[in-house]
Amino acid sequence: MRVVSSLINLAFVVLAGGFAAAALVRFSPGFDVDENSWNPRLTASTIEAMHRARQVEAELPKFYLRYLRGALHGDFGASEAYRQPVSELFRERAPVTARLVVFGTAGGLALGALLAWVAVWPRRAFPELIAASASGALLAIPPAVLALAFFFWQAPLSLAVALAVLPRVFGTIRSVLGDLYSSPELLAARARGVGATRIALRYVLRAGLPQWLALAGVALILAFGLAVPIEALCDVPGIGQLAWKAALARDLPVLCALGLIVTFLVASVQSIGEIVGAAR
Repeated sequence: MRVVSSLINLAFVVLAGGFAAAALVRFSPGFDVDENSWNPRLTASTIEAMHRARQVEAELPKFYLRYLRGALHGDFGASEAYRQPVSELFRERAPVTARLVVFGTAGGLALGALLAWVAVWPRRAFPELIAASASGALLAIPPAVLALAFFFWQAPLSLAVALAVLPRVFGTIRSVLGDLYSSPELLAARARGVGATRIALRYVLRAGLPQWLALAGVALILAFGLAVPIEALCDVPGIGQLAWKAALARDLPVLCALGLIVTFLVASVQSIGEIVGAAR
């Protein structure tokens, strides 16, 4: 029953998220304005035909229902800005963003866990101060500034994403590690002389598995959000850059597809966390 309920909630949240994304674009200022309206090379009949095509999107409920019917068959419409099928644009750009997001998430979680361990495990004031200060300093630097610095140094941009993710997961990891450190099970294991490797695997990783899975999912979504300005500023041909340009062009088919995909990822993370937590 838990799995069925999670799947129903997932479907509802995805549909609502896609509609919310479409509504935000549709009712944004200037949606009805087209830059081609002032193009002297276009005839009046051509401009009128373009406006009529745009009016189809103005009727939001009808547009969304038609869009969902096509999306169920793998057809996410055609981009108005790129004049290409949205599915083709995603297929071309997804590997670039996937590498950036996956490596950035993994690096951010690893560095955040290391810094949180320094803050919690030694139980010393000075290492805790250093770890908290490093995390605070990274949090104060805008991700776009980090990305530009790495871009000019010709360093991997995934490392910039990792450093931007680190301070955003540090506090949660530190809190979870602090709770596990003082748990009765771990204290009893240390009193029995259990080795450090077994303590880490059984009483830290396994005991906090639901929290770690939920945090990994949240970090993945954070990394995708950070990838948007990074790809836009550094001219990386990924989905983040596509989202940025689509937002500027008010490209409703692209933004509606992005809304569905991002909502699906966020809702899936929450559902997996709920199922794992219920299974324990």
